[in-house]
Amino acid sequence: MTVFKLLKNKLLVRKYTEGVLLAYVFLVFIACKNDPSEAPNITRDQLSIEKGKDVEIIYSDSAKVRVRVTGPTMLYYTNRDAPKQEFPNGTVTFFYDEFQQEMSVLTGKYAIRDEKKRQVVVRDSVVWESKIDGRLETSELIWDEASNTIRSTKFTRITRAKETISGFNFQTDDKLTHWRILAPRGNFNVENFEKQIQ
Repeated sequence: MTVFKLLKNKLLVRKYTEGVLLAYVFLVFIACKNDPSEAPNITRDQLSIEKGKDVEIIYSDSAKVRVRVTGPTMLYYTNRDAPKQEFPNGTVTFFYDEFQQEMSVLTGKYAIRDEKKRQVVVRDSVVWESKIDGRLETSELIWDEASNTIRSTKFTRITRAKETISGFNFQTDDKLTHWRILAPRGNFNVENFEKQIQ
């Protein structure tokens, strides 16, 4: 009698397994759809994004490195009408003189470069450290590559050896040597200030 019960249990297990497999195959077939109208639409813009990790971009002039841009993530939008490079997780940019000496470093938690406009916008905890002229801090900095100018309408603080100046509507050249703040406040050296405004 035990042998009979054992054979009966094996048959029940086998039938149960066959039933589960048959139900699984049936569910797979009804879940698959071949109607293209029901497939997700992928736009041309979604296909025109390249993603890079641990990126380093080098810009040179006359075979000399002038700018080196690094970032943990870069999204490159390859659309012909509006190509852009976006650094959603921040960037560190190094600037070099004609002798390949590092002159300044620009950091920010977000950056985007519009290739057509030749404009870079750096946002969120922006710091520009110059080896010669001190430190600049702001929440947004716009660098115009065509005119070699940098500006910010946001609150900006410049710290030098003997002075700290802050204010709004900051403008300078790309070397941070000839700058101005249209609405300044703070303690500053009058001799340096007079040199700057001349």
